[in-house]
Amino acid sequence: MSRPLLPLKAGAIVFTLLWTAWMMWWGGSFSSANVIILALCGAAVGYLWYRAMRWQFERMGLLPGKDDASGAS
Repeated sequence: MSRPLLPLKAGAIVFTLLWTAWMMWWGGSFSSANVIILALCGAAVGYLWYRAMRWQFERMGLLPGKDDASGAS
């Protein structure tokens, strides 16, 4: 895990947990099927959020691009 991406990955995990908890609270149904489906959807949403934020931060120059990640100077 590279250091520049550590805060972004931690933020994606927190976003995933908060989104999943919010959807469970908003739905009001805590059946096992609902919890499993929302957990899977939460993981997908968190991953998509991470990819979108990483792309945007690379575009803004706040993260090294894929070509710059090799470490060669």
